[in-house]
Amino acid sequence: MNVRRPRISQSRTAQLLAAGAAAALIGGFAVSPAVGDAPPERYPAAEIHKPSPVPDRIILIPTTTPATSQKVTWRAEAPADWAQAEILAAPQALVGGVPAADATVTRVMASNTASVNTSLGYASTYHEVEFTGLEPDTRYTYRVGDGTNWSEWIDFTTAAAEFEPFSFVYYGDAQNNLDTAVPRVFRQAFADRPEAKIVVNAGDLIDNANSEEQWGQWYQADGFINQQIANISIPGNHEYSGGLSTFWRPQFPYPDNGPGNAELKQTVYYLDYQGVRFIGLDTNHQSNATLMAAQTAWLEQVLASNPHKWTVVTFHHPVYSTTGSRNNPNVRDQWGPLFEQYGVDLVLQGHDHSYGRGNVAAARRSAAVHDGVVYVVSVSGGKMYALNGGTNWTGNGAEVVSSAQDAQLYQMIDVEADSIRFEARYANGEHHDGFLIRKNDAGERTVNEIRTPENTTGEQVTVDRTTLPMQGLITISAAGYDPDEKVSVYLRNTKAAEGRNGVYVMELIADELGRIDQRFAIPSTAKPGSTHHVNLVSENQQITSPLITVTK
Repeated sequence: MNVRRPRISQSRTAQLLAAGAAAALIGGFAVSPAVGDAPPERYPAAEIHKPSPVPDRIILIPTTTPATSQKVTWRAEAPADWAQAEILAAPQALVGGVPAADATVTRVMASNTASVNTSLGYASTYHEVEFTGLEPDTRYTYRVGDGTNWSEWIDFTTAAAEFEPFSFVYYGDAQNNLDTAVPRVFRQAFADRPEAKIVVNAGDLIDNANSEEQWGQWYQADGFINQQIANISIPGNHEYSGGLSTFWRPQFPYPDNGPGNAELKQTVYYLDYQGVRFIGLDTNHQSNATLMAAQTAWLEQVLASNPHKWTVVTFHHPVYSTTGSRNNPNVRDQWGPLFEQYGVDLVLQGHDHSYGRGNVAAARRSAAVHDGVVYVVSVSGGKMYALNGGTNWTGNGAEVVSSAQDAQLYQMIDVEADSIRFEARYANGEHHDGFLIRKNDAGERTVNEIRTPENTTGEQVTVDRTTLPMQGLITISAAGYDPDEKVSVYLRNTKAAEGRNGVYVMELIADELGRIDQRFAIPSTAKPGSTHHVNLVSENQQITSPLITVTK
């Protein structure tokens, strides 16, 4: 059926087009302010960050018993006698926004309330609650408030009682551009690892130790993430200004299990989480021999008594600096040997506003494998420094494997029973660096680069001798394989046609750390005066030995 539309006159059409254009200019495009109009005034920080009876700056703080307890702190204008929290096993729904009538809701009164005089002319009051008697590996729902003014209901999950695989996130310095550049890093990390159980901050969370505005910006950058993922932070130099930030202990009541010095309370501590011992140290006392010695003695005891396979240490000033002429010899000389002696897996640091990852040079086993401690420096904020070419590493017996400058990064660490996978990504989610640590129950490990075409070929097989008689014995070693990967061993004459593997010798199976170590006799086909390479061929690698010469 044809429908006749009313005819619009040309003049009427012109009117409609003109009206549409005007609407488009108003609705779809920026309209310049009239000449002489004053720009909007900046909304004052004192108003943006002003506290109210409604809780904010809520953050989960881990305890030494994370399977059965959980601390939470928050800020609110609430009388100490009324500050409280409620908790229950996480329900499937909060019908009408409240727990079911038959739900068991536990009320916990705040154990501590502390007011901090701020730089914006008012006091910020922080409250602390510890939930105890919780069930391991169980999801809970909680809220904080004063009995009338409450936060929203928030969920968290307790740690498992024994080892279970889990992920955590690590950040270097946020410090600057907290309200502009940092939020996208924190939020992209959460998008990539929403199931992470812990966030580790290696110091310099803010730029000015006692700035109310910057602490407010730091919490806003993280949004709701701190409310549901436990936070492990240690202070950097910017958390000190004539002493430790007055905000630190009210916000971060970490375990008081450090060396015992009053200055180190809740800045030096350790806790065990699902088979990983996390250790926090305070490098802001490098010039204080007493406090450094106390930390060193305490560190050795905590490392020596570690019952777990995995150890992660975090502090601010790096063992090996990546930028400028920076150098931390007291940290390196006192703590570095302990990290190596006790097999620490990851040392996570900040301060240098760039990225650097490496290890002690003597731990190198092949182009793609070492078996030492992994030292990492990273940055999450917008302030950047230029790299120094790794001179502080190479000048102190270490090597840089990966580095970057002008890069905002976050690091995702996935812990399994026999491996740790580490990946650093840029703020836009793109990959920068990664490696895999494998460790057996005897404490032996390999640290493997993420495989590339470049590091899975070439001369990476080591031999105990390069000159030997006919049918002489030789020992070969190699690494970088998957556990139980099949490896074919060939002896390839240097005169053999290109592309040939050589004379087949045997098949080997890589061990649980991806290593090959075998002694065998050179095949009788190798004549005096001939030269060869041992050629190892597997699904993931095609690598060779140095030149081998057969004598009479």
